[in-house]
Amino acid sequence: MALEQALRAAAHSSGSAAKLPQDVPTVEEAYAVQRNIYNSSNLPVTVWKLGLTGAEVRKAFGTEEPTVGRLAASGIFNNRSEIQFLGPKMFAEAELIFEMGEDLPMQAEPYTRSDLCAALKGIYAGIEIVRSRFETTKLSLPLLIADNSMGHGLVLGRKLAREWEDRFADMPVSLTRNDEAPTAGSTARVMGNPLDAAVWLANWLRDNENDTLKREQLIASGTCTGATEMFAGDTISIDVDGEQAAFVRLCEEI
Repeated sequence: MALEQALRAAAHSSGSAAKLPQDVPTVEEAYAVQRNIYNSSNLPVTVWKLGLTGAEVRKAFGTEEPTVGRLAASGIFNNRSEIQFLGPKMFAEAELIFEMGEDLPMQAEPYTRSDLCAALKGIYAGIEIVRSRFETTKLSLPLLIADNSMGHGLVLGRKLAREWEDRFADMPVSLTRNDEAPTAGSTARVMGNPLDAAVWLANWLRDNENDTLKREQLIASGTCTGATEMFAGDTISIDVDGEQAAFVRLCEEI
């Protein structure tokens, strides 16, 4: 498939950005493209990333559901890392991250908040690094999905708790680029409660991938602050409940 080949090539730092295809796939075909590209790495999924977790952005894309992407362990960066700017455009998002402590058992009935909470072993702050493999970031819903929901990397920040606490449902979060005024947000921006985003993902995996969330996997639940464009030389930091929780610096493009 031409789209799959173009995105596979563009995923590499030395590759050229993919051109928008004339024939746009369906949502199901787009997830197949995403899955095939990822599976060619022969690596287990370490991070499930959610996109379109805000009601307004879902409306703009004409969908009622979030989107899903996947990252390998190589896409995880330590807090206070310096990472390479790849371009042509990159964005940062402040997120609440869930860490699985055990596998969710496959079950016929829908997963609930209680199911997720019982399987967790950590709640973290994080900075998601977002990048499109296409020439433009103005994408249709299927092309966004095929592009791994623009997932590129995850800076894993400070551990906030060992288990879910109700205070995480609506907690102030801000993102600061360099010395600019911070962009204010809240965890409530993520589907009204980030825990519900994680529950949605668990059910989506069961229904669409015949899969479950696994021990040690991370869930990047969705942006609390929107997307902030960033450039080579920038620093990005996020505060959660008034305290710095993650930081990253972008080095010059090679």
